[in-house]
Amino acid sequence: MKPIKSITTLLLVSSALSLAAQTQYAAKITVNTGNSFVVKKLNIQGDRLYSDSGQASTSISVIESVEFRFAGINLKMCDSMFRSGDRKALENLLNQYVSPVVVYSHLPGNLGDYLVWLLRVQYWNDNPSGAAKTIVQLRKMANARQADAANLYFTLLLLDQGKIDNANTVFATVANPEEISVPMAEHIRGRLAIERGDYRQTMQHISKILAFHSNEIEWLPPATALEARVYQETGQLKKAESVAKELIMAYPDTRWSKLGEKIKQEVQP
Repeated sequence: MKPIKSITTLLLVSSALSLAAQTQYAAKITVNTGNSFVVKKLNIQGDRLYSDSGQASTSISVIESVEFRFAGINLKMCDSMFRSGDRKALENLLNQYVSPVVVYSHLPGNLGDYLVWLLRVQYWNDNPSGAAKTIVQLRKMANARQADAANLYFTLLLLDQGKIDNANTVFATVANPEEISVPMAEHIRGRLAIERGDYRQTMQHISKILAFHSNEIEWLPPATALEARVYQETGQLKKAESVAKELIMAYPDTRWSKLGEKIKQEVQP
């Protein structure tokens, strides 16, 4: 009987955690008349959203915005944690609070903003399977800007996988990538150029990031890494080693310092 009790206990704990995750938010609902109200949980049945009491309901068709207010995460925290490099913790928080309500991503509101943050940390935390799922969610949404952001990270995933033709195709679907992020667009163009063997063009894109976007913590390290790759592939090994040392010193205990160590070992005689 003990194993049965243990299984029962685990199921109860799992159910409790699942319920807790589902109730760790409130949502401000704004309708097309300009009026708004707050619910502690989205209770949607058919084409209607019901109040917490269940006594009143609103047609989904008149909802203009659903603003999620999570108990343990907000958009300002996302930005702060991302910039500080605490990206594993940020991914965990977003999975805890945001993932349970992804089923409501078809509703207009701020959920897409959280999903873009989730995609960013999934990509940089080397979680391609998670990033792929988030890309699918964002591409289904009606927000064109968020869909474009998803396609830019999809382009990077394809480049990482060596699928250059597919990467070019996806990147071409984004009409104005600079509207999403100028340094990101420059980085992607640099990576596409190096795959063509156009090192001069690659360095032009890198130089723009280094000169005009040196405060962009998301794109400065990969631009520096791409610079090292150019020097390495063109046989400028001293320059490659110098940039590798820069990666090691500037970004200790990160993927970039590890890459710097790898490049340093490869270029040394």
